[in-house]
Parts: sequence; structure tokens; C-alpha cells
Amino acid sequence: MQDINGLKVLIGVIVVLLLVAHDGVLSLGLRVNNNPTIIGDQIIPVEINVFYSNPQLSSPKLFIRGNLSPIMSWNRGLKLEESKLSSGVYQLQFNTTQNQLQNIGNLFEFKALINDQDWEIGTNNQFILSLTARNSISIYPWFYQKKGSIQTLQNVYSPILQNYRNISLYLPPSYFENQAKTFDNLLIMHDGQNLFDPATAFLNQAWMIQNTLDPLITSMDPSYAMEEIIVIGIDNTPDRLNEYTYSKDKDYGGGKGDLYLDFIEHEVLPYLLAKFSQRWVLRNDKLGILGSSLGGLISCYAGWTRSSIYSKIGCMSSSFWWNNQDFNNTILNRPYTPSNINIYLDSGDSGDGNDDVIQTQTVTKHILNKGSFKLNQNVYYYLDKGASHNEYYWGRRFHEPMLALYKKSPLYSKFNRLY
Repeated sequence: MQDINGLKVLIGVIVVLLLVAHDGVLSLGLRVNNNPTIIGDQIIPVEINVFYSNPQLSSPKLFIRGNLSPIMSWNRGLKLEESKLSSGVYQLQFNTTQNQLQNIGNLFEFKALINDQDWEIGTNNQFILSLTARNSISIYPWFYQKKGSIQTLQNVYSPILQNYRNISLYLPPSYFENQAKTFDNLLIMHDGQNLFDPATAFLNQAWMIQNTLDPLITSMDPSYAMEEIIVIGIDNTPDRLNEYTYSKDKDYGGGKGDLYLDFIEHEVLPYLLAKFSQRWVLRNDKLGILGSSLGGLISCYAGWTRSSIYSKIGCMSSSFWWNNQDFNNTILNRPYTPSNINIYLDSGDSGDGNDDVIQTQTVTKHILNKGSFKLNQNVYYYLDKGASHNEYYWGRRFHEPMLALYKKSPLYSKFNRLY
């Protein structure tokens, strides 16, 4: 009899609870279904895909550590599963919540490790996660190589210019270690023989850009770190003055600049993309062009007149005096104004002509008065006080255009809306 009475009491309690339920939520604050999530705290799925293919390592074990507590921490890693369908692909899927993301300001930071011991090189991966979407993140880490490599292609012939020259390549640190990675940050640089090696440089004074690029690419400091890039250093020839100028100066001649740019676009880039077709990707919103002196002039001209091809423009100590300041007085006054470029300009203020500091400032101000250009957003200006017009100073401040044009910043994950 007591069992029957107890059963009646239990049934009565259940009935009362159901009567006070409203919109599927009981007055006790619990949902009728078995969803463990606190009311108002939406579940957010996250997927991390790590692509890593190193011929020297067979099926390494990859882990993730990060700031998304309590799911993961910086002290102990979560193991990723290697895909059974694709070699070199490692995956981790988990659910987080809006509250957890808000606790980190939606900025998810993490790093990959091999054997939960060897850390990924460089800054933390930083992704701004969506609070209302399924987040998918892909990274291409590397763990051991801290220096890039330099290769030289000898005697490349140009039918357009009818001459030969060498082309030197800077390949970033991850290039040979992680062969799953492709590269779309391509930077054309002029006067290639001055970039890497004193033995080939003018007056044996090389920029030594590898000594700038390697520390910036591998830096753990997000305020002083840049993306990985491939540099294409194109040697000059005895016809340098003609090739680096787009108009004729009454005293110096010149004027083959458009042919030189055609050579880059129709011969150099197709040749390299065919040669490295598995790893290089040409994207106009990533392609840069940079030089100094007349090389700075032709870079500015290329960016302004061929903005459908180049988007990152570096003009160091540019010869804006050329042809009665033709770039400022003619090119910038044409009706067309590009809207999709980022442009860096600089100079010193010492030596012969004070490194054309006045002309550089004039051009910078003119650009800022056109279209949607804004200082430190898509126009960057740097004055190297005390510097003069030579390779030593260009190499010494090479970090300035790199951080202006290729600085690392948090990325948005790829969103898929939740329905």
C-alpha cells in the first residue's frame, strides 16, 4: 500500500511540473529536452584543419594548445586526428559556447605542436570567431625551419626586352618543411643583384633582405611580425635607366618602363608560375612590387596605372624628380584613381638632393588628397632621418615597408550560418 501511495505522490509531482511548464522551459529553469546548454548560451561548432606534409616525418602526431578554456589550455594539447582520406590533413572538432567566446573577446588564439612538444614557429594563430555561425579554420604550420632559402635562375631571356638577366628568389622558412602549403604573397623587387649578396651588389653593399625577412616571419611578437612571402628579385641590366622609366626625360632619355612591366607580367610571372605551379598562386590582391630610386618610381607607376595587377606598392627613395616631376604632375592628375592598392613611400633627408624628401612628401600629400586614401590605412609614409640615397639605408629600413604591407593580423574564420 505504501508503494502505491508513493507512486501516486510521484505522479502528482510530475503533473504539477508539467502544468507550470511554459514554452518548453520549466519554472525551475530546466529545459524539457536533454540539451545541457545553459539557457541563452548558444552552442558554436568549431572545426580546425591542420595541413602539414613533411617528407622527413612520417605521420607525425599533431596537437593543439590554446586559450579557449575549459576546452583547451596552453599547458596541455588536444590531439588531432589524421584524415583517413587525405595524407597530411589533421582535424579537430569541438563545440564552444557564446559565453566562452565572449570571455576571450571572440579572439581565439592557438598553436599546433608535434608530439605535444615541438611548437609551431611564429605568432599565435589568431582567429575572430563568429558567435552565430559554424567556424572552420585552416592553418599550414611549420615547426623547425627558421631561415628562408635563396635560389637564382641564371640567364633568363626576355623576347620583349631582348636581353638576359638573373632572377633570384627568396623562399620563406616553411617552404621546404611543409609542402602542403601554397603561397600567394608574391613580391616583385627590382635591382635583384643588390638584395641578397654583397658579391653581386652595387659597391658590394647588399640590402641583405633575408636578414630582415627571416626574423619578421618567425617572430612571436604580433606587433613585429609579417606574413610569409616569396620575393622575386629581378636583376637590372645596362639598360636600367630606360627600363625603370615610363617617360622620356629631356636630359636623360628613358621611356621603356611599360615594356619592362610587360616583361614582368607576360614573361617572368608566367615562367615562374609554370615552374612552381604546385606551390605558387597568383592573386592580384596579394601581388606586390617594390624598389628604390628609379625602381621606386617604376613601382609607383605600376601600382597607379596597373592596379588590376598589383595591390601592394613599395616606393623607397623614389626618383620623383624624373622628367620635371612627371609622376606628380601628370600621372597622378589623370582621371583614373585606383581604389584597391596599399602604397608605401619613404625617403631619407640627407646627402645629395636630401634624398628627394620634398618630392616624396609632395607625392604622398597628393595621393592622400585623392579617392579613399588615408594615412596609415592604405597609404604609409616613413621619413628615415639622417639617411641618404643608397643600399645601406634601404636595407636598414626594409622592415618598414614589410610591416606596412605584409603585417600579420587576426583572421576571420570561414563562417557557415547555423539554421
